[in-house]
Amino acid sequence: MSNTRSDRVRRDLVSAATVVAPQWPLSSTVAVNPLAGFEDRWFDEALHDAALLFGARGRLTDADYRAALAAGRITLDALEESLRGRYPDLDGATISAEVEQILAMDGFDADAPRRQALTVAEHHDLTHGTMIRAEIDLLISDWCARWSTDPDAGGYWDGWCAEHQGGWPTDPAEALVAALDHLRVPGHDHRSYLERHLTALPGWVAHLRWRDEPTPGDLLGHVAACVSLEAELVDPRAGRSDAFPWWYTSDGPPLPTPNPGVNPLAVWHDAYERVVHDQILSSITAVDDDQQTSASPLAQVVCCIDVRSEGLRRQLEACGPYETFGYAGFFGLAATMTPFGATPDGPGASDQCPVMVSPEVSLTEVATGEVDDQHLADHELARLRATAAIEDGWRAAKYHPVAPLALAEAAGWVLGPAAAVRTAAPGLAGWIADHLPTGRRSRARSAFDRSALSTSEQAEIVAGILRLGRSEDAGRSHLGAPLVILCGHTSTSDNNPLESGLACGACGGHSGASNARAVAAMANDPQVRQALADAGLALPATTWFLAAEHNTATDVVEVLDRHLVPAPLTSLLSQLRMDLSAAGDAAASDRVAALPGAGGAGSRLRQVRRRNRDWAEPVAELGQAGNAAFVVGPRARTRGVDLGRRVFLHSYEPSLDPDGATLKGILTAPLVVAQWINAQYYFSTTDPEVFGAGSKTVHNVLGDVGVLTGPGGDLRRGLPLQSVRAGDRLLHEPVRLLTVVEGNLDLVDAAIDGSVVLQQLVHNEWILLVARPEPGVPFRQRTQTGWHDRPLLDATRQVAA
Repeated sequence: MSNTRSDRVRRDLVSAATVVAPQWPLSSTVAVNPLAGFEDRWFDEALHDAALLFGARGRLTDADYRAALAAGRITLDALEESLRGRYPDLDGATISAEVEQILAMDGFDADAPRRQALTVAEHHDLTHGTMIRAEIDLLISDWCARWSTDPDAGGYWDGWCAEHQGGWPTDPAEALVAALDHLRVPGHDHRSYLERHLTALPGWVAHLRWRDEPTPGDLLGHVAACVSLEAELVDPRAGRSDAFPWWYTSDGPPLPTPNPGVNPLAVWHDAYERVVHDQILSSITAVDDDQQTSASPLAQVVCCIDVRSEGLRRQLEACGPYETFGYAGFFGLAATMTPFGATPDGPGASDQCPVMVSPEVSLTEVATGEVDDQHLADHELARLRATAAIEDGWRAAKYHPVAPLALAEAAGWVLGPAAAVRTAAPGLAGWIADHLPTGRRSRARSAFDRSALSTSEQAEIVAGILRLGRSEDAGRSHLGAPLVILCGHTSTSDNNPLESGLACGACGGHSGASNARAVAAMANDPQVRQALADAGLALPATTWFLAAEHNTATDVVEVLDRHLVPAPLTSLLSQLRMDLSAAGDAAASDRVAALPGAGGAGSRLRQVRRRNRDWAEPVAELGQAGNAAFVVGPRARTRGVDLGRRVFLHSYEPSLDPDGATLKGILTAPLVVAQWINAQYYFSTTDPEVFGAGSKTVHNVLGDVGVLTGPGGDLRRGLPLQSVRAGDRLLHEPVRLLTVVEGNLDLVDAAIDGSVVLQQLVHNEWILLVARPEPGVPFRQRTQTGWHDRPLLDATRQVAA
């Protein structure tokens, strides 16, 4: 390993860069824990360190918790249990006294946290009243915006040096070393100092981390530009006395505590979490003795584990003898999917898998080969190419610095009336758009070419779904109803640059329909079925797989490729579609109370379904707001329970997993994705400005890169304010993810021991893991020291307002 100073600073940067999580572009937005780089630390320690670097809140305020207390959202039992869990040496009398003191402390955290891990420029500004840091941010942000949207731009550092003649070395690592020397940063402090620059403009750093994975290239150029510019702007004659080491980080004034070591905000928050977590555990316990499953379901529907699927599944099961399952929404197919008319390298292709997974294969949608289909396909292809050309021209004009003015002059007389209709009557405008020829689904019949996958590879993908099935009840060991629906999901909303963040995270921020169609075709393939039978997973000859797409903004479910269903099943399919429609209507109506601005006069259903067509509506849907738990186990444990669209539901049959391989896969992949989602919502709520994207009302779109607040500045991260708060009302309650597993505890331990990521999440309390080997027995919680009893709170003991 080379050990030159340039090599060492490169390694320091790789290590330091973890303090800012990567951020994907607008076309494929996925949730990320903004403190993912802190997961190697205990949760409380991570919040403390993040506050120093970002100047951000990691919990709600004292006033928020007191409001929750007044509303009965926090109970006396929960406060006492929080103290007992954090400080096990305290006796009962001391715990009661501590609760009283915490209740007596009011508004002690009124001042927001300040960033205290400062750069030289920031310390200079504080000491001399200058604004050097603001000047650096302005120049760097302006450069980032221009460079990131220029398709012909070269490397970051080369472009920066061409514009800013500073006389620095052409190699960015050498330039960074020289700038650090100029600023007198000791070598052992390089990593710490780089963290301070990385967190000064975390939005742009997050974007550069996405571009640079796995090794920094342009990010190195970015940091070199920041530090060299700082070295140029700071007056070398001012503030350079070694009497005050500027790299020293002060922890600031001590937090008021009832007794030494007791953090009142941590106690409040633990109690806040404990109440909602225990409500979920109580709901699961309540159905232990009432396994409401159908012996002979008419159809089985496999939905994404997304919390929004919970409402649809609950309503469909209430419509008749249906069975539902939860599975990651890419259905085990990690592929680059190219839709009909697009090219694998073109803008239409998408990586349909979780972002921590690389696509294993490329599949292209083609006409099925029937005579009529090929004729229709040719017409469809011509239409798609014409549409793409118009869209490319529109996009180029839209994002060019001058062209929008000419575009407005040329197209305003046509688009002005259309805009008026969309503003005054969004429902009517949506109906018109849906019924225009270009808005219809293609009449050409198509399928994804699966020749790149062997029969055995396709069989293994389908087998992952079949293993969701029950091992008992009617003698079935896997899915085998007459119809099995693989239901992917998407979300559509007008004038929403963050729309992809509401689609399927398991599909990389895209719709899961293409994965569902491809995997359903695999499951219907006779050769694949033979391979499954050879592996002991034979499917009944009468079972047929179909794909569907659930639009979570409207709760409308469309069954796809209906022309393929065998004639004997057409009547059943008609009934299923009617029941899916009824379930979607009920699920949509059920969401009205939670939506800001809804609940007034008019149809509840209409209120929900007009929102995604209203381009003035900042909250078309709540997405995964409210998510609080991840349940791994049979549907029988949650069937019939209203979980309020707050729980990720992953189907799991312990008896079908003797070696724990399936459980390990669930806990190390889907659970991690769910934790990212949970953490993004959590931190976007506790600090909407630092960890969230701020208000949508002042967002400006910067190509496919992201959004800015106003005309410039740092790129915004996280969720917009309107996704998590509505005035004083929290649309999302920030609680860590409760993970509930029904299965062998030794297998859970084995999964934890075999995964560093899972060890960090569990041992450092980023997730709270409880499990039990079978229904009817008490839950146990997993900590760094092993399994401990997890009693449920007495929900009746509340503190009076």
